[in-house]
Amino acid sequence: MNNKYQNKIVTNRKSPANEQAYIDAYKTMNPKATKSDKLDISAVRSKDGIPGHALLKQGINRSKDTNAHRGQDFIPDKDLRKTMKK
Repeated sequence: MNNKYQNKIVTNRKSPANEQAYIDAYKTMNPKATKSDKLDISAVRSKDGIPGHALLKQGINRSKDTNAHRGQDFIPDKDLRKTMKK
């Protein structure tokens, strides 16, 4: 797997019902997400409309705003679902 993920401009979106499965898959694909750095694994939508997950500051993730933010290490949900099936 590619360990270098892109930072993208993203907006918050509603978390899917199986959010914990997505978080677990994200941590599998991007192990650096497990370190304590005040970043949350967040359900987001990229500027070009792709749903995925990225690391956002806790205050931004929990604010539920719809402003654009820089999400670190964006991984599309379609890639996370492939990991979830393994």
